[in-house]
Amino acid sequence: MNHLIKPLLQQSFRSQGVWLLIVALSLAICATTALKFSNGQIQQAILLQAAQLLGGDMAITDTKPIAAEYAQQARQQQLQQAQVTVFSSMVHTQDQFVMVSVKAIDQAFPLRGNLKIRPATRQIQVGEVWLSQRAQDLLHVKLGDAVFIADAEFKFTGIIEQDSNQETGFSGFSPTVIINQQDVARTHAIQAGSRIEYRLLLAGQPQAAQDYQHWFNLKNPHASDAQRDPANADNNLQLRTAKQGNTRLLKPLENLDTFLQLTNLLTILLCGVAIALSSRRYVQQTQDQIALLRCLGASQRQIIGAIMILLLIVMLIASGIGGVLGGLLGIGLLQLMLQFVPSLQIQIEVLGSILQPLPIGFLTSAIVLLGFIFPNIYQLLRTPPIRVIRQVPAFGRVYVWTFFTGLTSLILFSVLLTHAIQLTLLVLLSVCVVGLLMYGMLWLVLRAIKRSQSNWAIYVRVPSQTALQMTALALGISLISVLMVLRTDLLSRWQQQLPANTPNQFIYGLPPMDKPSFEQQLQRYGWGNTPLYPNVRGRLIAHNDQAFTPQQIEQNNSLRRELNLTQSASYPADNVITQGTAQLQKAGEVSVEEKTAESLGIRVGDRLTFALPEGELHAKVVNLRQVDWQSFSPNFFFIFAPKTLDENAGSYLASFYVPDQDKAKLLQLIQQHNTTVFIDVGMILEQIKHLLNVMVQIVTLLAVLVAVSGILVLLACLNLLMDERKKEVALMRAFGSSQAQIKNMLTREFAMMGLLSGLVACLFAEVISAIASSKLQLSLQLHVGLWLSLPVGMVILCALVGRYRLTYLTRISPLKSLREQS
Repeated sequence: MNHLIKPLLQQSFRSQGVWLLIVALSLAICATTALKFSNGQIQQAILLQAAQLLGGDMAITDTKPIAAEYAQQARQQQLQQAQVTVFSSMVHTQDQFVMVSVKAIDQAFPLRGNLKIRPATRQIQVGEVWLSQRAQDLLHVKLGDAVFIADAEFKFTGIIEQDSNQETGFSGFSPTVIINQQDVARTHAIQAGSRIEYRLLLAGQPQAAQDYQHWFNLKNPHASDAQRDPANADNNLQLRTAKQGNTRLLKPLENLDTFLQLTNLLTILLCGVAIALSSRRYVQQTQDQIALLRCLGASQRQIIGAIMILLLIVMLIASGIGGVLGGLLGIGLLQLMLQFVPSLQIQIEVLGSILQPLPIGFLTSAIVLLGFIFPNIYQLLRTPPIRVIRQVPAFGRVYVWTFFTGLTSLILFSVLLTHAIQLTLLVLLSVCVVGLLMYGMLWLVLRAIKRSQSNWAIYVRVPSQTALQMTALALGISLISVLMVLRTDLLSRWQQQLPANTPNQFIYGLPPMDKPSFEQQLQRYGWGNTPLYPNVRGRLIAHNDQAFTPQQIEQNNSLRRELNLTQSASYPADNVITQGTAQLQKAGEVSVEEKTAESLGIRVGDRLTFALPEGELHAKVVNLRQVDWQSFSPNFFFIFAPKTLDENAGSYLASFYVPDQDKAKLLQLIQQHNTTVFIDVGMILEQIKHLLNVMVQIVTLLAVLVAVSGILVLLACLNLLMDERKKEVALMRAFGSSQAQIKNMLTREFAMMGLLSGLVACLFAEVISAIASSKLQLSLQLHVGLWLSLPVGMVILCALVGRYRLTYLTRISPLKSLREQS
């Protein structure tokens, strides 16, 4: 067999087809290994950051002391524990009084994250108090001074610079005061009717945490309520994981994970198309050599062995190159995540990062090679010896077999490596259906042009073959466009989530008598704010005059607690009416959040009954609303028409934006309204902004990766087109056509192909991006800019390629070109 391998290898590596095949396969391996290697670490970073903000892996919360059995079960699961008690109280000195959120901790706090205190480096002792910078400024105290919390005196020994357990409850954004757990009783701040939250923080091995969560859910099947906002905090027993406790922080990361999976899939798809086209060209260039070997006595078995060795060499080279590049790319992605989570414990070793993905690289190359090369290789093995004498038509069903084997390999790849089976099937099915429709449309258009006998008919050779090439070209360009479009949509969505002047301050508990003066001060300072919403506590007790059954109350959290009710002539800016009339026109009408309505079976026109301090209230449902609970604005389950509620029976809440340079003015405002709770969410905003900046870099890097894959498809298509044009240009030269005439012909022909391919690519991109947008929870939209730029860009690009990239064909001697073709 050695006498077959050497000439086959020499001939193969002289052709561009094999090298493009190696590049495409290397890129596929690079994308797979990088994302597979870094995805686990990125997920670890996400969970660690969430746990640091929660103070542990899980938190059990209740408005009454947590039963001892929960701590006992945690000890059996070998989980670490920390006790935390949070309540509101008045902190004061001899001259200053400030309403704050008090957090009492034990010696084990925090289980995750850091508690940075200046200058203290030890645990808090009995009789000591730590204050945030704002609390210190409001109280005008210095280290060592005496501070009073209700009836207890404390010594101020530390300033809080960084805290854990930030995103639990409305007051959890910025705990202002920290004391020792043993000091709670002597403050006498907790009385009947006090709003207090007890927390049991837990942390440990992932499996132990999962087992504990499973035990808790079995014991309390209706305790979990992850879909809640700060203004509608649940006061009942519940367990919240780190992920559930930080929905504002993690929602963009869910989109990033889907984007990672989509990038991997599209990269492999594009590389697969490039590989299929490159292998097709390789087959065309090698068939004559195989036919000659058959004439010289080589058996089909020997040829199979020689080709298998060639493919093995290609796979080894591509795996090595792709593995190294994938390892380096994975390190780059991890470095970006370390910018966001500097405390993440990741040991990055260059050699290990390169060697670890190699098995994945071999698996990827094997799957892709078998799927996209096998049909073409099968055709090559069936090359008859008579081809040495005369041309034999290509194996007609090779494209069909390439389609099915390629599709099968992509599904297999998804099952084994990405586990995104639903996304894979959805995208691949859409690509296949749209691709077939576009191919049929192009074939009909080209056939009509061919039969029209117009000037453009000479540019259409074989409609079916040209349509297939244009479809492949359009697919490559469209998949690049999909990632670019989705990247833009994601960035737009993230920027909308945190627009300029996003509220960084919350207030609640503002007395009705202070509302006019508070609004005047906000206007005088020029601080943008949401409306001041009245906040009245009430219970939903009946639906269409039928009281809820005990079973319904047990199953629905909204029925087991008091709700924050409000009334307003307008809705929060991010609310969207999904059913019913838009306006609340007269007293007694109510708007309901759509998920709450769905869980309770509430429809537009229904009658609801609420129990309020002053008696029962009956209201008619006029519309349902979609609410974005992740926004930094007050939101409500029920909004009533004006004059329905007695606003003096409750208090007011709102959010507003304070520039950094106005912090001193904010302190004055807080001192003037010392019975109102002010919550600073600036730290959470900064963390999300930093996260979004990192994700922008990751998304941009991945989009570039897909763009390179699409360029490979473009090159593969152009190589096939150049091979087909060699003989035609030689014949035209032989019959006396000038170089200028040939250049003009190629320019117009490729411009026409670019125009049709660009239009088809736009259709491709819109359909695939619409499907991906639904998975990323992005709004569907038509990308007008894409329709304007892509066809024009493709016309210019293809015209330039036809005029200048193929110019060398006009300089080849017609005799030499015809001999090569023979």
